[in-house]
Amino acid sequence: MTATKGSGIPSPRVSADGPVPPVDPGDVVLDAAGGDRGGAARWRGELDAYLSGVPGRPRVIGRGQQLSPGWLLSRERLVRRARLVVAPNNVSFGYAGDERRVLLRNALHFLYPDEEHLLGRLPRSFRAQIPVIRLLLHRADLVVVPCGAMAERVVRHVRAVRDRIVVRPHPVTPVEGWAPDHRTFLLVPVVAAGYKNLVPQLRMLLDALGRDGLGPAGRGGGPEAGGIEVLVTARPGDLPPDVTAHPTLRAIGVVPHDRLLGYWRRATAIFYPSSLESFGYPLAEARASGIPIIAPDTAQAREVAGRALLPYQPDDPESLAAALSRIREPVSADPAPFDRADYFGWLLGSDVCAGSGR
Repeated sequence: MTATKGSGIPSPRVSADGPVPPVDPGDVVLDAAGGDRGGAARWRGELDAYLSGVPGRPRVIGRGQQLSPGWLLSRERLVRRARLVVAPNNVSFGYAGDERRVLLRNALHFLYPDEEHLLGRLPRSFRAQIPVIRLLLHRADLVVVPCGAMAERVVRHVRAVRDRIVVRPHPVTPVEGWAPDHRTFLLVPVVAAGYKNLVPQLRMLLDALGRDGLGPAGRGGGPEAGGIEVLVTARPGDLPPDVTAHPTLRAIGVVPHDRLLGYWRRATAIFYPSSLESFGYPLAEARASGIPIIAPDTAQAREVAGRALLPYQPDDPESLAAALSRIREPVSADPAPFDRADYFGWLLGSDVCAGSGR
């Protein structure tokens, strides 16, 4: 596996919405079809911010399109003569373009054997994507992943790409104006899902706060008495009744990212118990912004979060209590690894050599 640094920004034509005619030779084309929520939407927001400031822009197709079999066939025809085609939506182009790059952004497509039981909780349509994604990886000249742990997942399943895979962290805009509220609270920016191990970790967190006198059952009292409050981006019905009813916890719902930023700016620290991720945007946001983040002590969390990480062991309440005791320690902001211009200038540039061709 290699880490490659590019510098040139190409000067192809500006994209157009609506019906897309076939491209001319020399074009750089990016397919924006698929994922309009979660990390995919976050990445696309960074892309749009980058494109707004670049005079010569790559041509973007697929906005508003579902990543369906029909679209996958259509895009091959539309961009077959392009110089460079980029698929940031997990599915590599198969035949179009002189050079093909794909961004893999979903760990669920590359589960380890002890994780594969989680597939039973996912829609059949999602499970059907997996063999297609893995097969088309063989057609990619460059495979981009956001962290080393994701690279290991991919290579385990598709060894043929081990010399074509590159680790580049997703671009992340730092949270501006972080000023922790006088009422201490932990933000848990995790949408409830079975594979995220959220509920057991929330229970352990709430128990730790009560046991150490920082929650309603301890000397510190609840939020009103100066204790620590826990805000979770979930609806009350997404969590079990005992968790929802806990006086320390408040379910704020699944909120848009721009509204969520308001909570980030006021949070004392972030609690991010999810470990089955291709990247972990909150880990990167915390590092870029200088906000402490409590997360499982994994190689991925250490790589992405850097010095902002307050690590704990998911099966050890004492290690979680130790992390909680450090939430007011200062952290220096470190946005450099997630620079937007550097990332997109590299991804859409023409000077990146994949190493082994098709």
